[in-house]
Parts: sequence; structure tokens; C-alpha cells
Amino acid sequence: MPTKLDSAEVADALASLPGWLGDADRIQLQIMVDGDEADAIAAEVAHAADEMDHHPVIDRGPGTTTFTVWTHSVGGVTELDVALARRISQILYSAGVSY
Repeated sequence: MPTKLDSAEVADALASLPGWLGDADRIQLQIMVDGDEADAIAAEVAHAADEMDHHPVIDRGPGTTTFTVWTHSVGGVTELDVALARRISQILYSAGVSY
């Protein structure tokens, strides 16, 4: 079972994940995309998450998409969540999305 990171470990991880915010409970990134672009990004993130067998919560609002990541079984952020956040950031960078 993954181990929950403490606040300092999460802060260190977030320092290398521009745009991501959070604490030892959850990390989150909000981007400004909508429509077809948001659909394409959400699909690519879902595919990457399937490969990792770890899934973010993806919330879509008017003009925004928010990714929230945590490991339910430990009640907080683990290395797997940090790895998924990095993968999401790589997908966004490849898609040319700034945040």
C-alpha cells in the first residue's frame, strides 16, 4: 500500500510542479480550457491514468478544467499522486496549455 506523504514532502513535490496547489490531503491544478480542447485533454489524461491504474477527479466548469489527485485508500497524497500530477503536466505541456 502507498504511504501518505507529510506536508513537507508534498511542499517539496509541488515546488517542481508549476501551477499545482495543495497539501498532504489533496493536490490540484486548474487550467483555462473549454470545449473540444478540454475534451481532448481529459481523454488523454484518462488514458494516462488508466496506464498508471490511478485516476484523478476531473471537474469541468465554464472555461475551466480542474484536476484533483489523492489516494483514497490512505486519505491523502502519495508518490503515485505526484507521479500522476507530473504526467498530467507533461500532457498539458505537449498540448501547449499554459497555466
